[in-house]
Amino acid sequence: MTPSNGDASQLRPPGPPADDAGDWVARAVARYEGPLILYAQRVLGEADLSRPRDVVQDVFLKLCKAARTEVESHLAAWLYTVCRRQALDVRRKERRMTLLTDEAAQVHESPLEGPAAAAEKADASAAVSRMLRQLPENQREVVVLKFAHGLSYKEIAQATGHTVSNVGFLLHTALKALRTRAHIVQ
Repeated sequence: MTPSNGDASQLRPPGPPADDAGDWVARAVARYEGPLILYAQRVLGEADLSRPRDVVQDVFLKLCKAARTEVESHLAAWLYTVCRRQALDVRRKERRMTLLTDEAAQVHESPLEGPAAAAEKADASAAVSRMLRQLPENQREVVVLKFAHGLSYKEIAQATGHTVSNVGFLLHTALKALRTRAHIVQ
């Protein structure tokens, strides 16, 4: 039914103005798209970024459909949880479980570094990747979420389904194992 006075604002659903909702999603995309793609890439074990990008696109489509009031207070944890679930669903459907290769990790090197610094960083990154691959999947995942994505213990717990104390234990155990391996390598 069209209002008789021609005022289209009477047709809009209640809630924040459409521009505000679009700005909120746009800010979320700007802030989280890159880190979520890298996270999806790790979960999928993909060298190529096309499937991780598809996963993240689905995550943001779900964000557009979600009620802002139910998501905004824990946006990072919500995004990583949905991303993890989407990526695991894709991985299950294709029955492929390959790890991120050293070559794929090097794709994300900064072009602004000098050759010596880039080579040193690549060597260190390869060593860290090798050590991370030796960790159990649950430990590797919490280490990546904590140090590569900067999530809090609470956000990691929400994203992975572990308790906060279990996240702390997994991180402690993983870091202890990494320290031990780093001393052996030296």
